[in-house]
Amino acid sequence: MTVEHVTTPLLRVENLGLRHVSGSATTAILSDVSFELGRGEILGIIGESGAGKSTVGNAILGLLSPEFQQTSGTIEFDGKAIDGMTADERQTLRGRRISAIFQDHTASLDPLMSVGAQVEETCLALDSSLSRREARARAIDLLARVGIPEPEQRYRNYPHQFSGGQRQRIVIAIALAGSPDIIIADEPTSALDATVQKQVLELLKILVDETGVSIILVTHDMGVISEITNRVLVMRKGQVVEADRTTAILDQPGHDYTKKLLAAVPRLRIPTGTAKAEDNGGQACSSTLDGDQNPLLVAEGLSKQFAPQGFAWGIGRSKPKFGLRDVGIRLARGSITGIVGESGSGKTTFGRLLAGLDTAPTGRITIGEHAFDVSRSGRRSGLLGRVQMIFQDPSVSLNPRMTIGETLDESIRFGGRIRSGEEPAEVAVMMDRLGLARSLLGRHPHQLSGGQKQRVCIARALLARPEIIVADEPTSALDVSVQAEIVGLLKDTIAERAMTMVFISHDLAIVQAMCSSVYIFKDGRIEDFGPTEFIFSRSDNPYTRALINARPQRFTC
Repeated sequence: MTVEHVTTPLLRVENLGLRHVSGSATTAILSDVSFELGRGEILGIIGESGAGKSTVGNAILGLLSPEFQQTSGTIEFDGKAIDGMTADERQTLRGRRISAIFQDHTASLDPLMSVGAQVEETCLALDSSLSRREARARAIDLLARVGIPEPEQRYRNYPHQFSGGQRQRIVIAIALAGSPDIIIADEPTSALDATVQKQVLELLKILVDETGVSIILVTHDMGVISEITNRVLVMRKGQVVEADRTTAILDQPGHDYTKKLLAAVPRLRIPTGTAKAEDNGGQACSSTLDGDQNPLLVAEGLSKQFAPQGFAWGIGRSKPKFGLRDVGIRLARGSITGIVGESGSGKTTFGRLLAGLDTAPTGRITIGEHAFDVSRSGRRSGLLGRVQMIFQDPSVSLNPRMTIGETLDESIRFGGRIRSGEEPAEVAVMMDRLGLARSLLGRHPHQLSGGQKQRVCIARALLARPEIIVADEPTSALDVSVQAEIVGLLKDTIAERAMTMVFISHDLAIVQAMCSSVYIFKDGRIEDFGPTEFIFSRSDNPYTRALINARPQRFTC
């Protein structure tokens, strides 16, 4: 199937077929994929995990591993066939003419090199006429353009000193370094909060308007598709099932699969005709929260600062970065509390403190009648046995040397709440509930898709049977059709086991569906909080309203 023809296409993919060969086993990956990309166009490719979206991008870039074999079709760029080029010839195209933004920002950045140096080295590699001073100036400009605050100071920082969303923006800056003709963006906003996502999408649109660059946007987010793309390919099981202008796909989808994807998109519901609350000036609302009476967990006075890499506090222009500033929260048993805020607002830092995975110089955490010293690691203080965390990035939170079965067995042993001999049955039930084939138990993490790995992380946390789960973006790597199922599973499990959950997310629609109360974080502080209904319909806090208004309007009702 092909999209309507583009006048003088910059890129043409015609009848592309790929297979994966492993020993004597052969699996069809792509079948008869055809499309064209015009200059200055943004083409979206959407579909669920395993649809072949990323494989199409890697085929264009020439980054497929040897076990992938092209069985049919051609790939033409600027009038020349590139699928038959040598590896060296393809290398000359990458970065300079065809660039990429990859989904896994952690793997895209060198942990031993400052982010500024990485952008600078890319600029020098792609343009040998630049001096070191010119490359540095361009690197700082690129960091500023993608929204990194204080780029001249943060230039010297390392990847681990940035939030997940900020690291993704740095990857985008690197992709822009060579002023390419085409950018293949694989889930470029999946780790970003609503306001930053909107800024990045606006940036990409500005780049298209100003430079004429073309973009292939691979995503599972219909909201992103609705905001930025001109045309869309809908893929399923390696085939294009529907292709058309974006407005046509959204307004009148023709294929049942496309209709299913659109129906599964969570809608942010803003009640109309609700009386306005008095302006709370960014302070706590007067409504009663779940944890106000007999809380299971109380966190008080949590504060944490980070010193910029390579500097002592107070020397030169270097300033300490506040991760948290006097943050407190109360959680009731069986409640689900949402934590929302922009990248770098302190959400993940707060979650790691609750889980005992990080320390802070001041503050206290009390679970039941037991107080824990936050200046000591949770492994020593006992927090880890009572609190489990679902991490944002499943690729780095699973041990690559352990099979999925070994990982889940370890979690059961760690939790110590499942009787000996019952482990296999518990694992099997959990795999079924999360939609994971039991055959995956013998595989390693690199053999799973991003969505499958995140579901394994959810299973690992639940099998430990903790009192509290801290879930940091647990649905961000999941297909939209799977998100609703996982949200329902988490809610049911919390209710069945009287567990408590802290749900950290930038997806306001999912927070609204999941949580009974919401805390809004900004610059390490609690900017606003209240019952979910209050936050979404009656809060007058300007920052809260800005977050809500940044949601794609197509899926707000």
